[in-house]
Amino acid sequence: MGLTTDEIMQISLDLVDWDETPADSTVYVPGEDVETALVGIDLESPEIQLANDRDYDLALAHHPTGMSARLDFPAVLDTQVEFMTDHGVPEEVAEDAVADLRSRMDHGGHSSNYRHDPSVAELLDQPYLNTHLAPDEYGRRVFREVADGLADDATAGDFVDALGEIPELDAAETDVRVRVGDRENDLGEVAVHHAAGTNGGASVARAYFEHGVDTVLYIHVGAGDTAELREEFADEGKTLVVTGHIASDAIGMNAVIDALEERGVECDTISGCGIGRDE
Repeated sequence: MGLTTDEIMQISLDLVDWDETPADSTVYVPGEDVETALVGIDLESPEIQLANDRDYDLALAHHPTGMSARLDFPAVLDTQVEFMTDHGVPEEVAEDAVADLRSRMDHGGHSSNYRHDPSVAELLDQPYLNTHLAPDEYGRRVFREVADGLADDATAGDFVDALGEIPELDAAETDVRVRVGDRENDLGEVAVHHAAGTNGGASVARAYFEHGVDTVLYIHVGAGDTAELREEFADEGKTLVVTGHIASDAIGMNAVIDALEERGVECDTISGCGIGRDE
């Protein structure tokens, strides 16, 4: 007897000991007796059709594509404020740093065709879900463990090298980059800003840097944000380390796959999942 889609969602939450499904994750089309799954970072209409054509019991995506996971996405940005205040950023400063991002995500969701991909799955009667924040939280804890395992006199370069030993990052075609600062910078206090919906851009990194954080980790960042931060902080010993989006997402999703296979669900990976995973 296979698993239900609700049970599969809970398995992803169990990886980080959570009870409630985050706002950016949802079951679009429920299913029962799931014994096979097509799993990817991005599974949209073509991949839903592929899953259906190849008789997979489930299409399991990481990134949200519609419905409540798209419309309610701004709610997970509260985590950005929590991460900043944990590092000593005053709450009002943290709220201001994330305000523009929250507005952009709200406007983007409101204007999106939030029915597009889920409606394709519904028409095909293809079970379909996405789990986003919980696998990212798993990955954040992996990054945090790396940072905490370094010596007090570690450099940013030491951090980059240690991150590069994570199997998913080691196997990726992208590499871990120092986008702001230099490898020779003191590592100092590290803020791992992952599992907060998306990266915080220049405003969030600035809030960290201006309140005692020496090194910020993002999994991706825009060129404009990088340029802005370099102009302000490149000569102040501050460092922005960027690990690579898809490989970093694969850390948590690979853990989901491992947990599913332990429960008897046969998983095939596409779209970034499976990077660095022992088969």
